[in-house]
Amino acid sequence: MVSKDSTTQEKIKNRAVILGVILAVLFSAVNGYLSINIGSNFSYGAIAVILAYSLFHKLGGGSSKKELSFVLISSASSLGLYNSIALIIYLLQTDPELSLPYWMAPPREAITQRSLDPRFWVIPIAFLIFMVIMTRIIGLVFTYVLREEFIRSERMVWPYQAANSSLVDACIEGGGSARLVAISALVGFTVTFLQNIPSIWGVDLTVLDLSHYLPRGALLVISLNLGFMALGYLMSFRTSASIMVTGLITYLLVSPYLVSIGYVEGSPDIMEMYNELLFRFSIGPALGFLLLGGVILSVVMLLRNYLSKKTEDQGADESLSYPQLYKALIRGLLTNRGCLLIVLGVTTILFGMVWFLNPFQPLPRIVSLMMFLYLFLVGGFVEFVVICKMAGETGMSMGITSIFLYDIPLFGLGYRGFPGYWSYPYFRPSPHVANGILPYLKYEDRFHLSWREILKAKLVVWLPTILFSVAFTLVLWKYIGFGTPIMPAASLIQGKVYLTMMATGDFVGTTSGIFPAAFVISGVLGAILEVFTPLSMMGLGMGMILPPHYILIMGIGGLVRLYTDRRFGKDFYNDKGRLIVTGLMASSLIVQVTMTILTNFLS
Repeated sequence: MVSKDSTTQEKIKNRAVILGVILAVLFSAVNGYLSINIGSNFSYGAIAVILAYSLFHKLGGGSSKKELSFVLISSASSLGLYNSIALIIYLLQTDPELSLPYWMAPPREAITQRSLDPRFWVIPIAFLIFMVIMTRIIGLVFTYVLREEFIRSERMVWPYQAANSSLVDACIEGGGSARLVAISALVGFTVTFLQNIPSIWGVDLTVLDLSHYLPRGALLVISLNLGFMALGYLMSFRTSASIMVTGLITYLLVSPYLVSIGYVEGSPDIMEMYNELLFRFSIGPALGFLLLGGVILSVVMLLRNYLSKKTEDQGADESLSYPQLYKALIRGLLTNRGCLLIVLGVTTILFGMVWFLNPFQPLPRIVSLMMFLYLFLVGGFVEFVVICKMAGETGMSMGITSIFLYDIPLFGLGYRGFPGYWSYPYFRPSPHVANGILPYLKYEDRFHLSWREILKAKLVVWLPTILFSVAFTLVLWKYIGFGTPIMPAASLIQGKVYLTMMATGDFVGTTSGIFPAAFVISGVLGAILEVFTPLSMMGLGMGMILPPHYILIMGIGGLVRLYTDRRFGKDFYNDKGRLIVTGLMASSLIVQVTMTILTNFLS
């Protein structure tokens, strides 16, 4: 254990703050792009630590665990509104009849004209920024009050953060990983830049289309982007292979068959053909894999864990039971005047906004207020604890809890409408704040950061990253667009279908591609395949939603992962593979997006 004196002697210099902000913005851009297009994002903690070590220790005359840890936390603490803004745009863009309130969306003319005029956007964006910050503040208070309850639990180990602490130790003791990241990033930048230069003159070297060699309706298009191959490597072989399996079946077998029987019209335009196939067929079984399969698997896993815990260690760790934690929360608020005042202040503000905006109308305002109290005091607390415990014990968390805690109760009340289902996450404590703080407090002797320093590391990047996410999302939409080869927007497609089903109550007619039998069969099949085969349920679903461009290139990345795991052992991924492909992916995707925007702007 490191002594308090040696820890307090270490200082956080301005260079750590500046680098933390820069990396937070950079990683936020990459994850924002991935979140919109495939619904996933990745952690770049290892890259942040290695870059900080390289700059500070090798070039800046030395560094400390405190500085490296500060950069690690800052780089991973961005606030983003990518999906929130993108989904609103996509809803209005694809549904000409949809009408949304002024505080939720810009007027339709802003969408039809692709206008970035501030007068159209200032109100909905200001609402989003304000509400996100409010939910984060309450999440911080809950984390602070309950920190000791979680930290002292032996089960709460946060495996990924524990691994990062070992990386910090390794850097201080000496390491050469920075060169790997730098070389791979340079390769990704150079190759992607050279690929995109000819596009200025209308020559596309980023896509290989072999569809015209195949039967009518078959789609075989390959993106040649290194970033997506690296993404397939990062996903693991089982996920990227699953994407390739269902993708090839969908585009090489199902698609030409549906065209041959006249159910889907063939088109020489790849994206037009893709969109028709998606909404006429693929979306139903894909959502079965992604939504229903996840629900079935979650229920099975919860039952299995419950039964195993009941038989193996009854009553163990009762301090993390809901009643005990709720008592600890109330007790902590009553004994800490500052925290109590913050909670009361934010609650009053949100209470007033619910009354004024009535996001759940046409339900009466009193029902909206009752729903808010449930979101804030019951559902929000349960979700906060569930996600914290899942990440602390296993290193993973799932958003499936929100369906049971919020969507089903709201649907059961008879509410139908877009604003309520879209906005309720902004009226409850953020459930994700705790896992960005508690592991660093638990391993304080390794990271050398106090509560105040961890809080500072997070707060310094909040405003820059949230403003950047707004600007970046709007620029992507204006100059590239959603539902294009560069921006397939798979998560927006899924989000729109799910939100429309809840908002209208129509689970069959939302899109002609959703057949109840296919939805249920694929959900059950996905859960079975997830448990009993190497296939990934998420990969199976994504393979049917992603455009054909990404199926093979991600599969190739997965095959490379399989090769390195078998040839060099699985430790190669953690030691070198992850660093190499992260550098490739980050630089390649950033250059691809930048060059596409530049080319469209020049044209």
